Amino acid sequence: MKLTTDHIEALVAAVLAVNNYRLEKVWAQLPGLQAAGLTDPEWVAAADLGEVVVRLTASGHDRGMLAGLIADRLQTMMQAVVAGTLDPLPDALKRGDRDAAVGILCTAKGIGPKVADNALMLMK
Repeated sequence: MKLTTDHIEALVAAVLAVNNYRLEKVWAQLPGLQAAGLTDPEWVAAADLGEVVVRLTASGHDRGMLAGLIADRLQTMMQAVVAGTLDPLPDALKRGDRDAAVGILCTAKGIGPKVADNALMLMK
């Protein structure tokens, strides 16, 4: 089963909510992130990293010196989405298998247990 738009948006928010940046703050930025194309896996996966940084900043997600690192993590996660690496996630969620869901998420570079926890919290 493929990821839904809701799954992808939860993943985007979770990946961006790192280094003392609150999840609630990122979630409030979601309309701007959507408008900037930053919730579109195909676009983000293939985009020039500099353009991802520019769009993140313009959409209200200004991370200063961390912008390149955050953009890289977002792009890597979106590449995993496009590659189908995270496609088993909806089935794990449907079964209520949290451990499997965390394991699936953590296969994507840049997603660790904290990001996985945040994503799963948003997917409820």
